Amino acid sequence: MKTKVIAVDAGKAETKVVAIGEETKVVRDHFPTAIGNSGDGRVDFLDNVHTFSSKTLGSIGKEVKIGCDELPIKADDDFSKDADINRICTLYGIAKNVVPGETVNVVVGCPLSIYKEKDKRMEYGQNIVPNGRIECVVDGKPIEFSVDKRLVCAESTGILTMHPELFSKKDYDAAIIDMGGLNMNITAINNSNVIIETSHTSRHGGRMLCRQIQRHLMDHGLDIEDTQILSSIMRGFINHRDPDRKEESKVIISQAVGSFIDEIDRTLRNSWSNLDTLELFFIGGTSFLLKDFLAERFGEHAHFEKDFETSRYANAEGFARKMYQKLA
Repeated sequence: MKTKVIAVDAGKAETKVVAIGEETKVVRDHFPTAIGNSGDGRVDFLDNVHTFSSKTLGSIGKEVKIGCDELPIKADDDFSKDADINRICTLYGIAKNVVPGETVNVVVGCPLSIYKEKDKRMEYGQNIVPNGRIECVVDGKPIEFSVDKRLVCAESTGILTMHPELFSKKDYDAAIIDMGGLNMNITAINNSNVIIETSHTSRHGGRMLCRQIQRHLMDHGLDIEDTQILSSIMRGFINHRDPDRKEESKVIISQAVGSFIDEIDRTLRNSWSNLDTLELFFIGGTSFLLKDFLAERFGEHAHFEKDFETSRYANAEGFARKMYQKLA
């Protein structure tokens, strides 16, 4: 048996974790990339709030509340992933998926601006997840484990491992559009190589779209709860008993999503003048949410994962499988 592999994709809105263990069994996990102060240390499991601390993180390792939608989310303007919240969420994601005393191999994603320079990449990896023995406390329970090997991958490139039969083709030109909750990473690929100069991040996340649509609907007297908005967008309308109101909601959602995709289209064309010659691979939860709309806009050159969860975990699972293959 190979040592367990744990990959962490700490996005701005959500942290995804994929663990591959015995017989390549895959375990997926996720929680909001959000932390807050832990007053008396008590945990309210009904709100899915947990506490976490680790001396490995030094001065920032004091007990914090983590993984709660109501806590402040990371929203810095430089899209940095080399920050305290990423260290905490990454280590917490690993700790949640280890057996006490276990030795694991870890994979993390890294911004392309750092990844392109080997020294900075290695420093980033060591900063986010140190090698060796790690002691931490999750919900008051002490956990000890060790990190053996560590791999740093370029962000948004996990799909290269998930679909090697496509990306390894000679002269295969493609673009990866990774749409998360708060931003969109776009990466150019040629013959499995990342073209760093034309890759960047923009603010086109799903949360912004959901808030816009919910506000437009409520402005027209169509009250809708937060828990209903995602299914309404995927469906294309609110399942209202009044057929006229249902049709009205369909128009509002269609117009809002159309405007959102117009912005995405402009962003892509500003990045690549040869956009119409590229195969477009959309990953991330927001991409699958907008699958039908994006497919209508970009036609047969738009590609998607088979379902929402596969799209959501495409990076983390691709990273984990890459490390697992290296250990084979």
